[in-house]
Amino acid sequence: MSQMNDPGPPVAFQSAHPCLPEPPRAILHVDIDAFFAAIEQVRDPRLAGRPVIVGAGVIASCSYEARRFGLRAGMALSEAERLCPDAVILEGHAQVYRCFAERIFALCRDTAPAVEAHLDEAYCDLSGTARLHGDPLAAGAALKRRIREATGLAVTCGVGPNRMLAKLIGKTVKPDGLAALAAADADAFLRDRPIEQLAGVGHAHARTLRSMNLTTIGALKALPVETLEALFGANGRLLFERCRGRDTAPVLEHEVPLSIARETSFHRHTADRAEIEGMLEYLVGRACRAARELDIRPRTVAVRLRYADGESAEQARSLATPSDADPVVLGLALVLLGRLFTRRVALHAIGVTLSHFASRVAAEQGSLFDEREAGRRAALFEAFDGVRREYGHGVLISGRALHLKGRLEEDRHGFVLRTPSLTK
Repeated sequence: MSQMNDPGPPVAFQSAHPCLPEPPRAILHVDIDAFFAAIEQVRDPRLAGRPVIVGAGVIASCSYEARRFGLRAGMALSEAERLCPDAVILEGHAQVYRCFAERIFALCRDTAPAVEAHLDEAYCDLSGTARLHGDPLAAGAALKRRIREATGLAVTCGVGPNRMLAKLIGKTVKPDGLAALAAADADAFLRDRPIEQLAGVGHAHARTLRSMNLTTIGALKALPVETLEALFGANGRLLFERCRGRDTAPVLEHEVPLSIARETSFHRHTADRAEIEGMLEYLVGRACRAARELDIRPRTVAVRLRYADGESAEQARSLATPSDADPVVLGLALVLLGRLFTRRVALHAIGVTLSHFASRVAAEQGSLFDEREAGRRAALFEAFDGVRREYGHGVLISGRALHLKGRLEEDRHGFVLRTPSLTK
């Protein structure tokens, strides 16, 4: 493992098969430190060095000064205020964060030929760029400087022979760090790390493995691949490879997500059916547009509610045919809302999730009997998306979402929602 404060020799990424002509993989992981909170500190210098929280109802992001008090993303604001009474709590500015992220990702694309960007992180494939950048660690240092100069933000960078190792080594030097891990050092690096740090090991898998007294990544190597597949299905083979430091997942410009979620807290608790349905229609529209941009159509729609007293409710159902059309998805979402919103308690938050995606071609093959209607609908929303790309999403507001007019602030991106809508 190498870090920039270590003046030792540069890390060499050796291929397991040096006779092969292709260059060894070099993946750079870029993680924006304390994303939302750091942006607020950059925008308002008075917040520098102070504990800052961005969120509504729960913490969406908090500064490292706040984390020293035990605060973390997902914690209720009431608990955060108890632990850190002096914290500055902000609702956040979704469009501002999006602009900062896009600027950072644009700098990443100037550095690497392939970049896969997510909410607050990016994977950059530097394979084959040695003549341009030299050592990948030097490329990471140069990118960090450019990001700091352009945005004022700190990012942590990890360099490794694959995505998993690049991200893991970066986590060891947060915040504002830079480190690299060579393939030859992967086994020693992984051996004693907690099992939860292995990519693909969520809470459920961790409980299963810890019940078997497998608490470290190194200990997992004792299980044969057949046992892991019996325990976890197809994911078992991935865990078998990853605990050995191997990860062949490519860096994809447009990765198909497992789900697309849009959610938000209401600015005030509400039981107003028109406001609730209007917000649901607006969130469905944003989620469907995201699916269309990825050229995928969801089969499953889920709606979740969080009541003012902290209780939650969620239901999901599948469409007869995968669809990315707003009215089709909204029709099912409204049915789910009717089944869920049964208590005489105001709502704190609402969200919609689309999942089980099919490619647009596969989805169209399943709707041949409704071909004319589906074609008209697709053409309509393609036109809508074109107008919104040119003039901003907020230029077109439809149906029930019109009930939000006058209740919420607006800009060219649409209604200004509370920050939890950005967490998915």
